[in-house]
Amino acid sequence: MKYKTILWLNFASLIEAFIIKVLIDYKIVVCNFGGLHNLYDMIAMVSVKNMLVLGGYQMYFWPQKNHKLHKKIYLVPTLLDKRIPAIPELFWIYSPLYYVFFSLAILCLKNYNSSALHAWLMLMHSSFWFVHFPTGIRKEFREKVRGVPTDKVTKFIMDLVHDHDTEDNACPSMHCAFAVFLAFITYPFYPTLSIAFPIIVSLSCLFTKQHLIVDIVPGFLLGALHGFINMSLS
Repeated sequence: MKYKTILWLNFASLIEAFIIKVLIDYKIVVCNFGGLHNLYDMIAMVSVKNMLVLGGYQMYFWPQKNHKLHKKIYLVPTLLDKRIPAIPELFWIYSPLYYVFFSLAILCLKNYNSSALHAWLMLMHSSFWFVHFPTGIRKEFREKVRGVPTDKVTKFIMDLVHDHDTEDNACPSMHCAFAVFLAFITYPFYPTLSIAFPIIVSLSCLFTKQHLIVDIVPGFLLGALHGFINMSLS
């Protein structure tokens, strides 16, 4: 992961920690996670969460460079995929807001050990498919969204995503998998949001041209499998 991205992630973490602290103080969000007494504690929690996310991404990016190239299959967009308009503004859901939901899920937990373990197992599971059954989306299809006019801040977010998220390993969609996995954790506290979140994330994947429809369902199934096992054993 590029150094510039890590710097921006650290800056965003400070803002995220402050916002979450305000939400907890005003009892807008649930907080079952112990030891969060002040802003310092919140910054530490968000920082650890982001380090775990960064570590998980290395498991995701490694197969992109080490899959069996002779087996790689480029997925063909369906007619519906082609008709879905490109909306750059949905990169805000695909990236920054998506990761805020990770913090929301952590706050719902009294003990994160089991959930962290099963998230890691899900990454291992996905890496198996990425290495042995690699798929991709043609670069020209993904970058259609770059031809749509947008504001400078949204373009900055889009550039960060495109710098790291290549056309490799499209199926299953890990964005959708983690959205469903986290929804299992948050459902007892935010049932409506937990149902809506994976749907909104999947739409952001399609409208930003990061994924095709064929990637979404396997991602949902992967997240549901590990999310159900996690909550059953927790």
